[in-house]
Amino acid sequence: MASGSGSVPMGTYGNGAFPDNLPILNVNNYDSWCKQMKVMFGFQDVWDLVQGGVEPVTESSSDAQKAIYKELKKKDYKALFIIHQC
Repeated sequence: MASGSGSVPMGTYGNGAFPDNLPILNVNNYDSWCKQMKVMFGFQDVWDLVQGGVEPVTESSSDAQKAIYKELKKKDYKALFIIHQC
């Protein structure tokens, strides 16, 4: 559980929770913010989606392809959520 100081014990994020001290982007910290976000996206297993996006499915896509698409979209929205927290 996170303490009031924003420090979080190792392993706390296994449940999908996010730290309460995500870096906030400003005019002075782009380089460090970018590095921290890449680590967060990698940890949350969404970095590939941030870089490449999600290919849409078509009406002729198989049920398996549609299921994969649905999971990828969930991860895509997870990445978007992280970005909006910063």
